[in-house]
Amino acid sequence: MAIDSLPKPVSPQDVETTLNYCVPHGPIPLVKYITQPPEGTPWMNFDIVSYPVTIHDVRNTPLETGASLDVQAFQFLEAPCREREFLDEGAFANEGGYYDEVKELILNNVPGAKKAVVFDHTLRRLAVEPTGDRGVERGPLLRVHVDQTEDSALRRVHKHLPEDEANRLLSLPNQRVRIVNVWRPIENVVAHNPLAVADWRSVKHSRDLVVTRKILQPGQGEGGTYNVRHNEEHMWYYMRDMKPDEVVLLKCSDTQGVDEGGIAKMCLHTAFKDNTSDPTAPSRQSIEVRCLVFDQE
Repeated sequence: MAIDSLPKPVSPQDVETTLNYCVPHGPIPLVKYITQPPEGTPWMNFDIVSYPVTIHDVRNTPLETGASLDVQAFQFLEAPCREREFLDEGAFANEGGYYDEVKELILNNVPGAKKAVVFDHTLRRLAVEPTGDRGVERGPLLRVHVDQTEDSALRRVHKHLPEDEANRLLSLPNQRVRIVNVWRPIENVVAHNPLAVADWRSVKHSRDLVVTRKILQPGQGEGGTYNVRHNEEHMWYYMRDMKPDEVVLLKCSDTQGVDEGGIAKMCLHTAFKDNTSDPTAPSRQSIEVRCLVFDQE
């Protein structure tokens, strides 16, 4: 869809800032190590370069309630939850725990969803994302990216389900498999490092997205993600002063998604610096939960 036909932002709380995109050194796929690389090997074979952008506030605009996973690849929802502090990670998967709340949220709000399987979560409580080896604690990720490639998304089905169940689900007629990330603030209104999401209709898949091998800890193999080249046509959005009773759904992959002109395939996203935020406000805390979503069960 031409950029001129996208909804025009009308919010007075738009933010002028910069976003960090990748600039490859050479051959594709790119490589990024999550743990210490072999001696003499760089952590990654691409540069991160900042580009000026405008990020449009959806608050009090049609996109606050009208954005959808199939059109924009993101969706904002009011979604109070029982879990408040998110301190006991071991309890998230218990019966009635936060994972069950997330699955219910998806089944009630993602059209066509019949089965949801939570496969991981990330808590971000640090003011800054660590460099080098990443431990359990994380901070906001200030780089435009997509969590999964198409191949790595399907591998998730086999990784997180028993093989017989994975094969059964994937063989069902008219099966559709999506990965959806449910992102929620914790404890405070988001002031610093809010999350920005890009309208899929402004993305040129073949040009903008760059396959990246993610080398994990020893024994864990590797994953696949997309880094993103800068494109001045990207249309970026966020929700100002997002509260813990609000979430944004991000589509990470979709077997029915298309590169251009149809169902949105995936959501480019990143944290960003908002220089208009109150410097005395608490640091951002957030949780993101990723789920396999099946249309047939």
